[in-house]
Amino acid sequence: MGTSEEMGTSETVSTGGMQREKADPSDLQTGQMVGEYRIEGLLGEGGMGRVYSATHPVIAKRAAIKILHPELSVNREAVERFIQEARSVNQIGHPNIVDIFAFGALPDGRSYFVMEWMRGKSLRDRLRESGLSMSDTLSIIETIAIALEAAHEKGIVHRDLKPDNIFLVDVKGTLPTVKLLDFGIAKLLGNDSDRIEKTRTGNLLGT
Repeated sequence: MGTSEEMGTSETVSTGGMQREKADPSDLQTGQMVGEYRIEGLLGEGGMGRVYSATHPVIAKRAAIKILHPELSVNREAVERFIQEARSVNQIGHPNIVDIFAFGALPDGRSYFVMEWMRGKSLRDRLRESGLSMSDTLSIIETIAIALEAAHEKGIVHRDLKPDNIFLVDVKGTLPTVKLLDFGIAKLLGNDSDRIEKTRTGNLLGT
């Protein structure tokens, strides 16, 4: 679930390090229903999947939907990691960690989860554009530390902490709200089966 991408509007949303390159036949179409939400458009894509903007057609609640790539949906390890991201976030339940509030599968078998819509930009984009004052830097670091502490209290280590996975949500009249993203490769402490820091192919997880 890290970086943000402008989609021709003033709003951006976390896309987990994703950048869109070209159209694909497996893209969801505008107006298509995913669970209770209607797809509005593609926000971006990356190694694990694609993220779409969506709206609930009755109550107009906006959301972002992350959908696992087709080739990964038949990989049990990848699906388990995808589910673990949603489970980890909800086990922690902290206001400075992105909220994931629904999970399901498309008719073709691809797993998806629904997360909160966030207007703003990633810390990476903010640093590239204007940098940070000392006071803003200290405030962001303190908030990240509090969110990580909440995760550690639940026995969860993020393992991919970087500016792309820190989102600054615009809040009118006050400082941006800091949100920690992308628990897709989080490690559950005390789980013997997850103590090896590599995948079965030998690739390192995280950055």
